[in-house]
Amino acid sequence: MRLSPLLVPLVLCIASSATAAPSFWDAVRDPSRARVERALTQALRAREPREIPPEALDLLSEEERAALALRAVAILQEAGGEALNDPEVSFFLGDSLVLADHGQDEEARRILRRALAAQPDSPEAAHAWFQVGIASNRLRQFDAERAAYSSALRLQWDRNQRSTIYMNRGEAGMSLGLLKEARADYEAALALTDDSEIHALSAWGLAVALARDEDLPDALRRAWEASQFRFRDPEGNAVSALELPGVFYTPDYEVYFYRALGAMAAAEHADKAEERKTELEWAVSQWQRYLAEARPAGDRWTSNVEFHLTWCQRRLGKR
Repeated sequence: MRLSPLLVPLVLCIASSATAAPSFWDAVRDPSRARVERALTQALRAREPREIPPEALDLLSEEERAALALRAVAILQEAGGEALNDPEVSFFLGDSLVLADHGQDEEARRILRRALAAQPDSPEAAHAWFQVGIASNRLRQFDAERAAYSSALRLQWDRNQRSTIYMNRGEAGMSLGLLKEARADYEAALALTDDSEIHALSAWGLAVALARDEDLPDALRRAWEASQFRFRDPEGNAVSALELPGVFYTPDYEVYFYRALGAMAAAEHADKAEERKTELEWAVSQWQRYLAEARPAGDRWTSNVEFHLTWCQRRLGKR
């Protein structure tokens, strides 16, 4: 489970320069700069249309955000894209490609790395490294993903953004089987954040890491803690952190591990035998769905999941 946050810091930074139109004399002195400014302004307005109030932008679905980002990509590419040879364009183009999630992650990563090489100390650098991590995750290159988050941490000092990076790096570590390192990253995220969403997601991640590291009692404790948080989705429905917009799973069937662990924790806290039975049966169904997809994929956690499935089945037998 990873979190892909909104790209507000990058957009605001670019907006400060891109929305100020060059003067006549600026254009005379450097016509190419005027072209860059126009392209960035148009791309920014494509991602943040003026007809949509800022508060409404926060309520857009992931698909709607992706569509707006794809419009920005088209504008920049038509204006010249990388040929404009401007780091600001590269930062914004690479960022928009990642947000668009249109199967161009290799190109996005290459463009962002080029921008980072040109301006390693740019205000956009920390966010760009984070997006390199997201693109690397989609490419299933988890070593590169984890390294990108480490680079982002060296540049990012906002507590909650650091927490998000630690949380995603913990997930990348889990994908590599580095459970000790993953646990340390989740604990760092929990220690830093004062944001309830990041806290809940980090607690969920830590619960899964503990379960995979054969520490089921602490895993269930953390899963119960995480499951107590409730949030509102864009439609106003009460959801757990696992269903929040921007949360995604690699591979997709990973979500069953989280749901099963949450059900096991709920069974441990149920007051009535029938409630315990219902939660355990739900956990069994989620473990079985995980295994149905994990076994053909050669998933590294298959034996661990089989243990948890047996644990649930035995408790159902006892009841």
